[in-house]
Amino acid sequence: MSIAAYLQTELVALSNEARRKYPEIKEAAERVIALLRHPGQGPSNLAAVLSQNQDVLKPFLLACDTKNVKLVTISIGCLRELISHKAMPEGSIEVVLKTLNDIMSHGVEIQLKILQTILPLLTNYNVHAESLAEALLLCFRLQDSRVVFVNNTAAATLRQLVIYIFEKVGDEDIAKQKSSKAANESQVQAKSDTQDQVDSTQEKEEQLGPCALDAYLLFQDLCLLTNSEQARFLNLGSISKTFGLELIESVLTNHFHLFKQHKEFASLLRERVCPLIIKNFSDKHDFPQTMRLMRVVYILIKQFHEILAIECEIFLSMLIKLLEPEGNSQWQRVLAMEIFRGICGDNSLMRRIYRAYDQQSTSTDIFGDMIIAIGRLSTEKPLLIGAGSFVQDNSEISKPSHVNERDASENSAGGLSVSTSTMRIQCVDQLDKAEPPHIPETYLYYLSLVCINSIADGLASYIFPIVSLSLHDQQRQAQEQKEQMDGSEVSESTPRPILTVFPNTNTLDLSKTKEADDIALVTTMAESAWPGLLAAFSYFLGSNLDEELFHNVMRAYQNFTSVCGVLQLTIPRDAFLTSLCKNCLPVPHGGAPSGNSAVQDTSAPNITDKNMYCLRILLNVAQYLGGTLFDSWYLILETMQQGEHLLGIKLQRGGASGQKKLAGNFGNTQSSTKSHSPSQNSSGRTTNGTIDYAGLASGSSHQEADVLALLASFKQLFDLSTHLDLPSFRSFSRALCKLGAAGSGLPFNDGKGTTTTPFVKSLRHINKSDDKSFAIEKLRYVCLLNVDRITASDDGATVWDIAVGYLIDTANHSTPSVRIRMQACDAISDIILAAMAHAEQNSMARQEETQMRVMNNLRELIQNHGNSLVEIQRMGLETLNKLLQTSGQSLSFGWGLIFEMIQGSIGAASGKAHTELPPESSPMTVPMEIGSQATPSGALKPAGLVRIAFPCLQLICTDFLSLLNASNLQLCIDTLAAFGYQTEDLNISLTSVGLLWNISDFIQQSLRDISSSPKASDGASSGEDRKVEADEITLLFPNPELSQTNLSGLWMLLLFKISTLCSDTRPEVRNGAIQTLLRTIHINAASLDMTAWRQCMWKILLPLLDEVKTASCRKVEEVPEPVNTGAFVMRNDSPSKQWDETHVLLYNGLAEVFQHFLLQLIRLHDYLEAWVFLMEHLETATLHSSPDVAIAALKGIQSMMKPPVTKDGATGNGSNSLTSEESELRLAKLWETAWSIWERIGSAIVGRDPVIGAKREDYKAYGRAVTTNFTQETLTEYVNVMHHLYPIIAVKFRLKDLQAFLDVAHLVLIYDRSPIYRPDVDYLSPLQLSIHDALMMLDLNTVQGGPAAVLEQLTSQFLLAFEAHSSFDPNLSSAHPVALKPTYIALCKATMTRIVFLLDKFQQEKGIYADGVYAKVLKSFGIAMRLRYKGPPSFKHVEDIPLWKTATTAFLDSIKYGIATIEAFEKDISDSKFLEIWQELVVVCRGTMAPSLPIPITDMPLKGQALDEAFDLVFLHSMKSKVFARMGYHRVPSDILVELVQTLDLAANLYVLSTPASIASSPTTVPLTTNTNTKSNFTPALENRQAKSSELKNISSLSTLALNEDAQLDIIQGLGIVLHSTRNTMVPVGRERFAFACLDILFDLSSDVTFDSQDRLGSNRVGGSKDVTDRTRSTDCSNGSTAAYGQPHTHSEQELRARTAFAITPVLVERCKGLLNAYSADQALLGKCPFPRLRHQEISLILKRLNDLCLVPGSLTHNNTCSQDNASQDTIKQAILHGPSAHLFFLYEPLTDAMFCHDPEVLLLLKACLKTAGRSIGLPLE
Repeated sequence: MSIAAYLQTELVALSNEARRKYPEIKEAAERVIALLRHPGQGPSNLAAVLSQNQDVLKPFLLACDTKNVKLVTISIGCLRELISHKAMPEGSIEVVLKTLNDIMSHGVEIQLKILQTILPLLTNYNVHAESLAEALLLCFRLQDSRVVFVNNTAAATLRQLVIYIFEKVGDEDIAKQKSSKAANESQVQAKSDTQDQVDSTQEKEEQLGPCALDAYLLFQDLCLLTNSEQARFLNLGSISKTFGLELIESVLTNHFHLFKQHKEFASLLRERVCPLIIKNFSDKHDFPQTMRLMRVVYILIKQFHEILAIECEIFLSMLIKLLEPEGNSQWQRVLAMEIFRGICGDNSLMRRIYRAYDQQSTSTDIFGDMIIAIGRLSTEKPLLIGAGSFVQDNSEISKPSHVNERDASENSAGGLSVSTSTMRIQCVDQLDKAEPPHIPETYLYYLSLVCINSIADGLASYIFPIVSLSLHDQQRQAQEQKEQMDGSEVSESTPRPILTVFPNTNTLDLSKTKEADDIALVTTMAESAWPGLLAAFSYFLGSNLDEELFHNVMRAYQNFTSVCGVLQLTIPRDAFLTSLCKNCLPVPHGGAPSGNSAVQDTSAPNITDKNMYCLRILLNVAQYLGGTLFDSWYLILETMQQGEHLLGIKLQRGGASGQKKLAGNFGNTQSSTKSHSPSQNSSGRTTNGTIDYAGLASGSSHQEADVLALLASFKQLFDLSTHLDLPSFRSFSRALCKLGAAGSGLPFNDGKGTTTTPFVKSLRHINKSDDKSFAIEKLRYVCLLNVDRITASDDGATVWDIAVGYLIDTANHSTPSVRIRMQACDAISDIILAAMAHAEQNSMARQEETQMRVMNNLRELIQNHGNSLVEIQRMGLETLNKLLQTSGQSLSFGWGLIFEMIQGSIGAASGKAHTELPPESSPMTVPMEIGSQATPSGALKPAGLVRIAFPCLQLICTDFLSLLNASNLQLCIDTLAAFGYQTEDLNISLTSVGLLWNISDFIQQSLRDISSSPKASDGASSGEDRKVEADEITLLFPNPELSQTNLSGLWMLLLFKISTLCSDTRPEVRNGAIQTLLRTIHINAASLDMTAWRQCMWKILLPLLDEVKTASCRKVEEVPEPVNTGAFVMRNDSPSKQWDETHVLLYNGLAEVFQHFLLQLIRLHDYLEAWVFLMEHLETATLHSSPDVAIAALKGIQSMMKPPVTKDGATGNGSNSLTSEESELRLAKLWETAWSIWERIGSAIVGRDPVIGAKREDYKAYGRAVTTNFTQETLTEYVNVMHHLYPIIAVKFRLKDLQAFLDVAHLVLIYDRSPIYRPDVDYLSPLQLSIHDALMMLDLNTVQGGPAAVLEQLTSQFLLAFEAHSSFDPNLSSAHPVALKPTYIALCKATMTRIVFLLDKFQQEKGIYADGVYAKVLKSFGIAMRLRYKGPPSFKHVEDIPLWKTATTAFLDSIKYGIATIEAFEKDISDSKFLEIWQELVVVCRGTMAPSLPIPITDMPLKGQALDEAFDLVFLHSMKSKVFARMGYHRVPSDILVELVQTLDLAANLYVLSTPASIASSPTTVPLTTNTNTKSNFTPALENRQAKSSELKNISSLSTLALNEDAQLDIIQGLGIVLHSTRNTMVPVGRERFAFACLDILFDLSSDVTFDSQDRLGSNRVGGSKDVTDRTRSTDCSNGSTAAYGQPHTHSEQELRARTAFAITPVLVERCKGLLNAYSADQALLGKCPFPRLRHQEISLILKRLNDLCLVPGSLTHNNTCSQDNASQDTIKQAILHGPSAHLFFLYEPLTDAMFCHDPEVLLLLKACLKTAGRSIGLPLE
C-alpha cells in the first residue's frame, strides 16, 4: 500500500474517531486528506511535498496530546510511516521526540510503537547532540521497563542505534577523506596539527565531526554508566552493567577500526574501558558480568593489544592466573580457557602477542607461560581423561574392530570425547545465563587440548602457504631456465612439477622472502613452544580420546612436526618424530595376555586403529619432510618396517576366526569390558546396552580395507622417492641399508658409526629370522624407481655403491638368514636389469661406466666364495641370464667379466681335467667345494650352477656374437669348450657342442663379408701363402678387431676345441662333437687356404683318429657312466658299443671330408701321407674292430673311392694350383694305394698273403688281434668297396689284378666263420649279390685272359651250392639244430645265367677252351644235371625252376656254339683239352640219359612226370643236333664215340624184367663203364656220392614200386634171352617217350639223309608211339641234321655222319635183332594172348623204322658186326650188305621168325620190311 493510501485511511479513521470530541483534530485531518488527494505534484514526489508542509503533523500531534489511547495509537503509526518515508518536516524532530516522550506511559503497545518510530527517526534524519541524547534516553528508559518484551525490544533497539551511530562515523570519515583530497596540503597539515593538539575533552569534542562526536560521547557515557559513574551526554543515572558491557563489546567488535583511526576513541579505551575491566576483575562478580568482561577482554587483546600493550599484558597475565586451580572457580577457569582458545585459534594474534611480549626482553613471556599453564592444566587429573590408556591398549581385544575410540571412551573410567567433554554453547557465549551453566568435568581439559592443537595448527597455517609459494616460484624459475636452454623443444604438455610432494625445502631459503621476519618469528615461537607442545601432545596421545579428538591431536602433531622440519629445526623435529614413531606401534605387553584363546597364542602385539592412524600421520610427515629428513629416515623406516609386519599379522588374524573372536569378547559385555579394558569405567556399562552383531560382522572387511589402504600408503611413500633430491635420496637409501643391516645382524657403517639397534628395543622380536627383509624389499623398489638417478651421475654412483654394495654384502655374508640373502640376490637382479635397460639411453661413455659397474657387482656376487651359498651363485647367474635377455643387445663392455662369471660356475670336477685323470681314480670321486654353508634343502650342488649359467652362454652364442671382438670370441669358445667338458649335465655338454657350430657359422660369415669387401680382398690375397706352423693352436690378439687373420685363427681354435671333445668319455658328447667338427669342416673347407688345410688335416682331423682310438681302448670299468640327469638319451648298454658308434661317426665323417675335398688335399705336398694315414687307420679298424666299426671303416673307404669332379683344367688357384695332368697323376697314386690296401685287407680276412702289395706288420690295433669271425655284412661292405674302386682303376686293371681280385672274392664268398648267414635259397645274400655284381662290373675286354678267369671263378661259384648240399646230413636230429649255413642256391642260379652270358659274349675267346675252362663249365652243369632230383632244392619260399632243369638249359646254351667253336679253333686247342671237353659231354649224357636213374615215381604226380619227360625230350633233341650229330668229328676218340652210342642205346630201353634171383648179363649186354679219368673238384663226399651213383648205373639196379619193395630187380637187356619162366614181370621204364625218342635218334643217326624218305613212315605209325615218333623225326629233320650239316666245316659233313653211323648202326641192328627174337619167343608162350602195350608199340616202332631206314653205305660192313656166319664174301653179298637196306638182310631171319605172330599190325609191318628188302635187291613185287 502506498503512503498516500495508508495516510488517507488512517486520517479518515482518526477524523471519524475525533469528530465529535476533537473537532480540531477532524479539521486538521481533513486538510491533510485534501492535501493528499491534491498534492500538486506527481505521486512520486508526495513525500517531498509533505515534508515541506508543517500541517502534515498537526492532526497527529493533536491526537497524541488528547491522551486518548485509540487516537494516540493511530497517530503514532502515521508518524512512523511519515518518518520512514522522510515525509516529516525535518524541523519537527524535537516536537516529535517530545511527543513520543509524553506518550511513553500509555501502555505496552504504544511503547513498542515508540521504539519502532525512534529507530527510523535516527536513521532517516540527522539527529545529533541533545536530540540524539533524548532519543537514546527514551530507549534507555523503555529498556528499564519491567515488561520483558518491551525490555528486550528496547535493548535490541539500543544495540541497533549504537551500531548505527558508529557506522555513521565511518561514513563521515569517508566523506572527510574525499573532501580532503580537494584541499591543499597546508590546510591538511594545519588541520592535522590542530587534531594532534588535544588536551581536553572539550577540545576533542570540537575537533570531532558531529557523528564522531555523538559516538564518542555515547561510548564515553556507556563506559561511565557501566562503571557506575555519572553520564555526561545522556541524562541517565545508571544502566545495567551487563547491558553496558554488551554494548561496549558490540561497539568494539563491530567498529574496532574507529578506535584505531581516532585517537580520541583510543584514549577512551585506555582511560575508560581498561580501568573498567581492571576494576571489575579485582572484584568478585557473578557469572554474567565476568563472562561479559571476558568477552571485552578478548576483543581488547585481539584488536587493541598493540595500542594497549601494557593493558593487554595485564589482561593476559590475569587470564593465565585464572587457569590456576587455587582460588578460581571452575567456570572462571573455563571462561579463561575459552578466551585462550580464541587467542590460540588466531595464528596472527599469536604471532603479534609473541612479538609484543615474548620477543621483548622487558616483557613477560606470555606465549611460553600460556603453553606451560595450559600444559599444567591438562595434567591435573590424569584419571579423569584416561591418561595412559593408549599406551596400555596394546590389542584390540577390549573392543571390536568396528567400534571407534569414542564408543570405547564412553565405556571407560575417563576420557575426552566430543560428545561428553564439550558444551553445545561455550560459557563465554551464554549471555542469557544469570548463573554459571553446567560444565562437563572434562570440558576444561578439552579446551586445553583444543588450545594446544590450535597453536600447532596456527603455526602451520602460516608457514605452509609461504613454503608452497616459495617452492612454486623456485620450480617456475627452474622451468624458465630449462625453457631457455631447450628453446622451442620444450613441449607444452610437459607435466608441471608437483609442489606438495617431497618439497625440496632443504635448498629453500625462506630468509629471502618478504615474510622473512614473520618466518623468523615463527621459528622462534616453534623453538620456544616445542617442549611444552611435545609434552602436551604426548600426554593427550596417551589419554583416552575419541576418534575425532584423536584425529585433531594427530593433525596438530603432524602440522607442528612439519613446521619444525620446514624451518629446519632438527632437534624438535626428531623429538616429535621419535614420539610419533613410538605411538605408531603397540608396546608389547608382559604377563598373561588377556582375551580369548584365539589371541593368546600370538606373540606379536596387535596394532590398534590409533596406531594405524599414527602411521598415516607419520607417512604424511615423511612425505612432506622427505627432502629434509636425512638421518631421520632411519627412524621412520624402522617404524614402517614394524608397522607393516604388524599390519600383516592383523590381516592374518582377520580371517575365519573373526566371528568367533567377536562372539567371545562380547558375549558378556559387562564382564568382558571390566576384565579386558583398563580405560573403561568400573560399572562396565556401555552407552548402548545391545551389541550390533551385524555391524561387527561387516566391520571385519572394513578393517581389512583400512589396513590395505595403509599398506598402499606405505607403497606410495616409496613411490614418491623419485622426487627426493640427490642428497636426500642418498640419505634415504643409506637409512634403508642401515635398517636392513640392523634387522639381519649385518654390520653396516654409514659413515657416522655402526648402528644395528632399533629405537624400540622391545620391538626387535617382531622381525623373525625366516621373514623377508623389509629394508631389502623397499631398497629394491626404490632403486628401481630411481634407476635413472643412481646410474646417471657421480652422486648417483654413490647411491649405487651404497645400495648395491649393501645388498652384495648381505648376500655373501654368513650372518643373515638364507631367505634374506636370497632376497638380496633378487633385489640385486632387479636393480641390475633396470640399470642396464636404462643405460641403453645414455651416451657411450656413460654406458661403459654403467656396464662395467654392473658387471663388477655381479661378479662380486657370483664369485665371492667366502661364505657364499650355491643358491646365491645360482641367483646371480640367473640375473646374468635375465640381463643378457633384456639388455644383451646393448652390451659393449664387460664381456670378459661375463665369460669369467659363466665359466666360474663349472665345478672342479667338471672340467677338461677329468679326461687326464690316472686310471686308478674316477673323475666322479673328486670332491666339490660348495661353500661353508649348506643350502636349506641340502640338494643344491654346483650342477645347478652349470644349468643356470649355461643359458647365459647359450643366449650369447645365438644372439650376441656380433657384439664380441676377437678376444671376447676366444673367451666364448673357451667357455663353450669348458661346458662341453663338464660332466654334471649331459644335455648342456651336447648343447655346447651345437653352439660351437653357431660360432663357426658366425666366423665363416664374417670371413666371407671381409673377403667380399674390396679392401679386404687385396689384403687377403697378399697373405694367402703365409706359412704358419700349427704346433700349438693358441691366439694372442694385439688388435682385437675381427680381421681376417684373427677370424681364421679363431676358427682353427674352435675346431681344436671341438676335437678335444671328440674323445670325451660320454658317448653322446663325443658323437655330437665329431658330427659338429666334421660338418663344420665340410661346410667351410672350400674356403680354406693351404695353410689352414694343413693345420686342419695334421693338427685336428688325423690326430683325432689316434685320440679316439686311445680313449676307446681303456678298460670298461675305468670309463665312468654318465650322471643320470633325467634326460631321455638312447644309448647302447655296453661302453664298447658306444665307442663303436663313435668310431662309426668318425670314420664316415673323415672319409666324407676326404672325398669331398680331395682336390684340395692333393694340393698339399704331403697329400699321399695323409691319404695313407687315413686308409691304414681304416684298414686297422676293419681288421681289428667290432663288426660295426669294420663296416663303418669299409663304408668310409667306399665313400673315398669317388673321383672328384673338376670344372676346369686345373685344381686350386694361386701358386698351389695343379694342372690337370698333375692332378691326375696324384689321384692315380691315391687309387693305386687304395687298391693295394683293399687287396691287403682281403688277404688278411681270408688268411693269405697279399699279391699286389706287401704284407703289413705295423697294425696299430692297440693290443687287439685280428678279427677271426668277420660278419657277412662286413664282408659285403668289403666287396662293395670294389664297386667304387674298380671304375676308377679299370683302365690299369691287369690280369694279375684280376686274379688277385677273383681269388680274394672267392675266398670271401666261401668264408665259413661268420656268426650269422642270410638265407640265400630264393635270393642272393648281400655278400653274394655284391660279389656277383662286382664280377658283372668287370670290363673283360681290356684284360687278356680275363673272360677265362672269370668263367672259371663263376664255375667254382656254381658248384658251391652242390658242395654245400653234399655236406648237409639229412639224418641229423632236428632236436639239435645247427647254425644256418649258406646254400649258394640263388648264387648258383645267378651264376648259370652269367656263365651263359659270358660264353655267348666271348665265344671266340680261345682261352676259354684252351685253358680247360669250357670243360669245367660243362662239368659243373653236368653235376647239376646228373643229380637231378637228389640235388639241392631250387627254392624255399618263392617257387622256381629246379636246378637240374636250369642247369640243363644253361648246358644247352653253353654247347649251342661251343662245339662248333671248338672245331673251328682246331689246332689252337690241345688234344687233351679237346678230349676233356668230350669226356665231360659223355659224362653229362650218361648221367642224364641212362634209364637207370632212380626216379621216385610215387613221390611225383603224373603231371610232373609228364612235364619232366617233355623237358627231357627237348633236351634230347637239342643234344641230338649239338652233340650226337657232332660226335663223328674226327678228333673225337673212338672210345668217346662208343660211350655215347652205348648211352643212347641204354636210354632206348622201354622196360626191364624182374627175376627172383640175379641173372648174369648175357654176352650181348652192352657194358656201362664210367670214365674214371675225368678230373673233378668235388669234395670227397660228393665223389663218394658220385661213385655210388656210378655203381648203381653199372649194375643197372633201380628201386621199383612193386608190391614187394624189397624185391631185387635185374636189368636185363632182353635181347635173345630165352625166358625160363612165365613168372618174370616186365617193368616199364619211367620215361617211356624219352626211350622212344632215343630209339628214334638211333635210327636217325644210322640213316643216310640222302636216301632217307620221310614219306614212307607217315602212314604206318601205331598207338602213342606214332605221335612221338613223328614229333621226334620232324624235330630231328628241322633242328638236328639240317642244322648240323648246314654249317661249314673243314671236314665233310658226310664223313662226320658216316663215322657216326658206322658206330651206331651195328648197335642198332643188334638191338633190333634181340627184340625180334624175344618177340618171337614170347609169341610162342603167349599164343593168341596179346602182348603188353609197351612191347607192342616197341615192336611196331622197330619194324616201321627198319622199313624206313636207309643205312649209310658200308655202316654194317665197316664194323664187321653184321657177319654172324661164315658165308663166303662174294660180290653180291658185299653189295647187299653195303647197301642202304643191308639191315633188313642182317635181320632177315628174325623177321621171318616173327611172321608167326597173331598181331595183324605187326604182320603187316613184317611183310613191309620183307618187301623192302626184296625191292632193295630188285625183286619185283606183285
